[in-house]
Amino acid sequence: MTRLASLAALTLAASSLAQPDAGAGRPVVAVLYFDVDDKLGDLTMFRKGLAEMLITDLVGAGSVDVVERARIEDAMKELKLQSTKNFDQKTAVQVGGMVGAHYQVAGTILRPSKDALLLEAKVFRLSDLKIVVTARAKVTSEDVLEGEQVVAAKLIAGLADTAKLTLAAPPKKAVKLKLETAVKYGQALSAKDEKDKEKAKTLLNQVVAEQPDFILARLDLAALAK
Repeated sequence: MTRLASLAALTLAASSLAQPDAGAGRPVVAVLYFDVDDKLGDLTMFRKGLAEMLITDLVGAGSVDVVERARIEDAMKELKLQSTKNFDQKTAVQVGGMVGAHYQVAGTILRPSKDALLLEAKVFRLSDLKIVVTARAKVTSEDVLEGEQVVAAKLIAGLADTAKLTLAAPPKKAVKLKLETAVKYGQALSAKDEKDKEKAKTLLNQVVAEQPDFILARLDLAALAK
């Protein structure tokens, strides 16, 4: 798929992001920020970028409505969780209820070694709080997209089986994204959440310079330019 086609596909897919009254029988899925180890320092910002990547892959799967990350951010702020690094079950349920989710993706980010992170994800059904899908993958410092895609594919397959849906697996990503660039992308999203448009643009420009084929950063940059 060409870069232009990828941009068009992602822009079209954005129409599947869930709004508070999303329905028509389609399950609503929310992706929470993964819990992080305090020792990760600046790497904690990776969780915002990871959420955006997983949301994009879930949107592309079709047959589900996916809650925008900005709405998760708003719910967290309303619950005064903007500085919280971890979600307990009660808090997760509160966030899910506020955004009208039927299923929630949550997880943890661990650092088993200097050059890698371990992603452990789960999907739980809000109606009975039952965990219905689990997934895990390692993310290396040289490429976070490969590990993220493993997690996304397992989550999508599990959701399809649980909710009896036909969902498309995420397309193979031809580019690589270094962890340090992914962290910078998370910092840009954080600046965007804080309404610091200039800082967000500066960071996104750096991300695009480091990885021109990282489509999400290019879309965010284009949106800020409007």
